Amino acid sequence: MIRRVKMKLSKETEDVLKNFADINQNILVEKGNVLRTVSTMKNILGRAEITEAFPKQFGIYDLNEFLGVLTMSEDPEIHFENESYLTIESGRSSVKYFHSDPSIIVSPPDTFSPPETNCKFSITNKLLTAVAKACAVLQLPDVVIREENSTTVMVATDLKNTTSHEYKVEVTMVGNSNGPVDLHFKIDNLKMIPGDYELHISTEKNVSHWVHTTLAIQYWIALEQSSGQ
Repeated sequence: MIRRVKMKLSKETEDVLKNFADINQNILVEKGNVLRTVSTMKNILGRAEITEAFPKQFGIYDLNEFLGVLTMSEDPEIHFENESYLTIESGRSSVKYFHSDPSIIVSPPDTFSPPETNCKFSITNKLLTAVAKACAVLQLPDVVIREENSTTVMVATDLKNTTSHEYKVEVTMVGNSNGPVDLHFKIDNLKMIPGDYELHISTEKNVSHWVHTTLAIQYWIALEQSSGQ
């Protein structure tokens, strides 16, 4: 038995878990106030600091299911008092929810050393929303950040189609890069929580680092191999 601990999840923490469920359906919740996830392809990693502190490590195999259980009742409270399961209680009702074996969960590495970055951009929520909408309306799979006529633009496009429609919008580069900018993403990999971001790029490691400007959440997303600088 473990020491009985009760907690309620804030809306902000539930929003983080919903977002992480889009990246990976399962999650290994660590003891403490940091949530981390990684996609099954290992090309997206997310990290968030939350207001609650979990009393122990436990695995959730189907995060959407777990979140669904929380919506089954009003003001649910999570009870930790058993090594094998947690209890979700609300009024006279309760759900016994068993942990998942950590060995079957795709989880981030225990240690992660972020690579050094060589260029930085300011990316607003308005810009990201517009580019995502363009990709959806025009059925475009790719997002490119590149230089055009002395400006830097973010482009919704299809890199495999030379006659592809394109939507483009100017972005703000902070400081200078070490050369021409040509960064490629898949729109399906840009699964961040809505908001404004600082975008840091490591072209040496082919990794982008998205840091939310108001929330304690960040993502590392792999660049496509076709990127160049």
